[in-house]
Amino acid sequence: MVDIIALSARQNHRCCYCGHEMVRHSHINRQPTPRNAITKDHVEPRTYGGETTWWNLVAACCQCNQLRGEMEATAFYNLMQKWFKRDPTLRSRWHQIDRDELIEFKIQCLTVHARQLRGLGRNNIEYAFRHFDFVIRRYHRYPIRA
Repeated sequence: MVDIIALSARQNHRCCYCGHEMVRHSHINRQPTPRNAITKDHVEPRTYGGETTWWNLVAACCQCNQLRGEMEATAFYNLMQKWFKRDPTLRSRWHQIDRDELIEFKIQCLTVHARQLRGLGRNNIEYAFRHFDFVIRRYHRYPIRA
């Protein structure tokens, strides 16, 4: 089991994507989770076979972790830097943005992820055709009469 505090301390208690300081949150008295709470994020998502080990985990704030979803980690980091460069005030107000703006960012993340999946699918198909011989075999129940 990977300790979330040790994971966060490894990064100086800063989010690996936005760089903001994170806080520890415990679910006492049913308080909602703050956007800058510490969460574990899998670099290679578990849905793609990523394991819960030290070298596959980073500490991310709750908002960045939810926005990223299954997107590739480096692509999400680059997208975040692009957003911060385009709007200089966004870095300072990142954890206070309104819901509509957050939905816009999520739509952009989903668009980039869909493009990545198309590219990965194309690359995998090209790799398969280069490295494997495909033979189409037809099995018939009855012999074919000429």
